[in-house]
Amino acid sequence: MLVRPFLAAALLLLGACTRQDARLQQHQEKFASFGATTETIGHAWLDGSLSGTYTRTALSETLRLVEQERAALAAKPQMLLDPRGAALSQQAEKLSRVIAQLTGDVQAANAVAARGHLADIPIKPGQP
Repeated sequence: MLVRPFLAAALLLLGACTRQDARLQQHQEKFASFGATTETIGHAWLDGSLSGTYTRTALSETLRLVEQERAALAAKPQMLLDPRGAALSQQAEKLSRVIAQLTGDVQAANAVAARGHLADIPIKPGQP
């Protein structure tokens, strides 16, 4: 008879793990999308398809969204206690820095630095 309470507790924990896995996956997908967006914006600026003003505005908005998502990830301590969540938070922080650097590159019209920073994007679709 003591097995039932333990089984119930185990099922609750399993459900919580599954929810956390799903949340981490959602955060991962959003950050990957922001990485791809940043890459697309940067390459469009480099090939002359976007003006500097438009590029800076688009990068600024992307940075705002990355920081919003990073705050959502960090809002639950258990997400950062999970090694996957901690790693994702670090990648998101690096993505924010890369976006800020790209914004500076565009402001300075420094295509060489921009290419280097685009290569530093830490998270994109298809990456583990």
